[in-house]
Amino acid sequence: MVSTIVGQSGRVYFQGEVLQRHRKDHSLSILKAESENESFVVKHVPRPFYNLSLRLAAEFTGSRWLRMHIDCNQEEAILIYPYYKSTLLSLIQNNSDFPPLQRHKILRHVAEAIEELHNKSWIHIDIKPDNILLNWTCDNEGNQTVTDVALGDFDIACKLEDGQALQAPYAIGNAMWRSPEGQTGTGVTKASDIFSFGLVCIYTLGGGPFLLLNDYQELLQHGITPEQAILTRHFSYFGPVPEGLLMQVSNENWRRALKSASRAAEQAVNDDPGLRFTEWGAELGPEAQNLISGMTNLDPTARTTINQVLSHRWWQETN
Repeated sequence: MVSTIVGQSGRVYFQGEVLQRHRKDHSLSILKAESENESFVVKHVPRPFYNLSLRLAAEFTGSRWLRMHIDCNQEEAILIYPYYKSTLLSLIQNNSDFPPLQRHKILRHVAEAIEELHNKSWIHIDIKPDNILLNWTCDNEGNQTVTDVALGDFDIACKLEDGQALQAPYAIGNAMWRSPEGQTGTGVTKASDIFSFGLVCIYTLGGGPFLLLNDYQELLQHGITPEQAILTRHFSYFGPVPEGLLMQVSNENWRRALKSASRAAEQAVNDDPGLRFTEWGAELGPEAQNLISGMTNLDPTARTTINQVLSHRWWQETN
């Protein structure tokens, strides 16, 4: 028997395949659903996130670039979203020949999504390729065109009150795409989103091999955490580590950890100067390299803002 959900709108949704199974609580798995010949995504969510989603949807009504729920069920804490064909992560993994101009189009719309959030003092904190949702078409001649782009998954989004930095007792977001300060959980601001977006840009423009970490278990066997490995890697790419980063982090233990990772990174660069983004980033082109260098500045207070990102001359280069 097919399960159905009735949304607050009165619309009936017929549940289908499991899109993403929750590891611990299968009732929180993400499902595909159909209604009136349209596809949707159904998420049973914890009550705090349900309430956060209502707040976000009210504040960003009509947003084109932020994936907000379009229906809900209050009693069961269910959110219903538009269905997207793919994520940026899987698109780049499975379609290495995806047209450069369409990649630029995706990045532009993600930047506009971040601008919407930041203009209202919200930070996403988990910007990564698998949280960027996409639809595209392919005509008879094989031409691929992006039709829809949205930044989704606001599970840990936060509104910064009075411009204060977020201070958390632990790291927030995905380790591979976090800013250096995000790895510590302290001093997280809008600039932290910008760093993550800079990494997304590198990934989208073909630099995935420099970013993706696939040997987690091997690292752990050598007593190295993924966070340590990623920090050292980012410091070797975008360093040297400035005092501004250390000042942003209030936890003394984390300051020592950052300094240790910095020393390891500088030793690696001494052995191989080609590790610096100033070297390998040149393959992306001078304007792209300049834009991304500003986004991945290790000093959060000196990092490019989203308004500066959107006004950068690289976008004109790709029109």
